[in-house]
Amino acid sequence: VGGVVLLERERLTSGTTWHTAGLLWQLRPSDVEVELLAHTRRVVSRELEEETGLHSGWIQNGGLFIASNRQRLDEYKRLMSLGKAYGVESHVLSPAETKALYPLMNVEDLYGTLYVPHDGTMDPAGTCTALARAAAARGAQIIENCPVTGIRVRTDDFGVRRVTAVETEHGSIQTPCVVNCAGVWASAVGQMAGVKVPLVAMHHAYVVTERIEGIQNMPNVRDHDASVYLRLQGDALSVGGYEANPIFWEEVRRPGRGLGLRLSMERASARKPPLPKF
Repeated sequence: VGGVVLLERERLTSGTTWHTAGLLWQLRPSDVEVELLAHTRRVVSRELEEETGLHSGWIQNGGLFIASNRQRLDEYKRLMSLGKAYGVESHVLSPAETKALYPLMNVEDLYGTLYVPHDGTMDPAGTCTALARAAAARGAQIIENCPVTGIRVRTDDFGVRRVTAVETEHGSIQTPCVVNCAGVWASAVGQMAGVKVPLVAMHHAYVVTERIEGIQNMPNVRDHDASVYLRLQGDALSVGGYEANPIFWEEVRRPGRGLGLRLSMERASARKPPLPKF
């Protein structure tokens, strides 16, 4: 991790991180994604706490995929087969078996479900804090309250545009590599380097219920046909969905005069507050 610096415009998790759902579903149609998710699960459920002493907020309460038709259940059976190849335990359940697992669920219109017992949730802010501590311990530097105001690029002898430096309110950092992780503001960061980022922000709503007796320790639920997820949140549920007719944000207000991103550095020149020197 040495030679890496994270520039944060305000404080870590002050953007959209704090209200992220934090769901981890291990099964995906892509074998690469399954492997990445398996690695992520190991990190957040065990390795981060062992390394940093900080808890990521991991809760292993399982995940339940809802199938309301035969085609969807066939898809889940394929996911189960892929998961077996990578050691991910999962089970296809009948409506009756689903009812036994999740007594509060109405299963009259279900064709079946896919149950993954080792899925779960993490606390987004807690996970971010633990990751930051682990990265810092390995040599990365994290600078908060340091907005990015520009990215310098040049055209090399082969006609290829390359990054040369990142400008901040407190100085510039010379670097050949920038990782744009500004989330909803990623397009604005891309524009600084003359790059178009195909990212469109959408309004999204979620609902947190009051206490529901009997919901404790129930699995998280995802219904791909209805585009809805139900996340266990203590004694309540957090319910979110993805609308078929979303409302787009034509322009997301830029927070302050700069943006945060991560970059790999070779050397730095700085004014106050001091940026890293190599």
